[in-house]
Amino acid sequence: MKIGTIGILNNPSSSLNSHSAGWNNIINKQFGSVTLNQDDNWNDYDVLIINHGPNFKPGVFNVIGGISEDVMLRANKLISFELVKPDDKVYQYDGFQMKDFIAKRSLNLTYNKVIPNINPAVKDKLIVGDSHSISCWPGVDYSIDRRDGKTLHSFLQNPIKADFYYFGNIDVRFHLGRQVDPIQSTKNLVKNYIELAKQNNAKVSCLLPIESESRKLPGTGLYKGQKFYGSRELRSNLVELFNNELLSSGLEVNQWPQKWYDDIEFYEKEVMEPKQSVHIRPKYYANK
Repeated sequence: MKIGTIGILNNPSSSLNSHSAGWNNIINKQFGSVTLNQDDNWNDYDVLIINHGPNFKPGVFNVIGGISEDVMLRANKLISFELVKPDDKVYQYDGFQMKDFIAKRSLNLTYNKVIPNINPAVKDKLIVGDSHSISCWPGVDYSIDRRDGKTLHSFLQNPIKADFYYFGNIDVRFHLGRQVDPIQSTKNLVKNYIELAKQNNAKVSCLLPIESESRKLPGTGLYKGQKFYGSRELRSNLVELFNNELLSSGLEVNQWPQKWYDDIEFYEKEVMEPKQSVHIRPKYYANK
């Protein structure tokens, strides 16, 4: 069976430089699918799965540049596919509903079906974490539970059992530097994190480096309008403390190359996405 993943609002990213493509690659590996764009022949595939990428929010149909000819082309390609293969061969992974999109944007198209949801098979192992967890996904033996924007502090209030955790960068960026004693607060937070990981015999990941303060971030990456709290020196020290606590814990720990911490210019220009982002390029993921 040939399965393709598609987007209507945009072509799903497949760039090796894109965090979105990193997520799309995980979806493809779990479904055994390939990413299609508007130039591909969708009718050559048995099943289509709508997956716009990790930043799509169900019911939000904002399109950069407006409803272009390309958007309409992709919408019509999906409608044509449904006419050729009408027996529930179209699914959505991200919550996208074509009929809601048409109604919300007042498009001259007809599509009345509710597109059923589809999820990958649940695996015996699980990685859970914030958006950086994409970069640590070990492979098809693992399910992934993304908690984008979730702090470690918040997660520890209601944790779940997993085999691999990635949390903490958000706490360093926005919260630990605002505490009365950031050093002790970090030690306390990591202590509780280590206890959880040991209870579940889980692996954890070191935090990624702190990039320079001049790097632009998207509006969705801000907290109360701010890119970070505390000086870069303080936040870098907290990352080092956090990582050292993990490495001395006896847990299995994913470590990133030391060069990334020592040469921030290299890290920003070569390792991070080449745009407004806090994420790294897929070619530098832990499983690479």
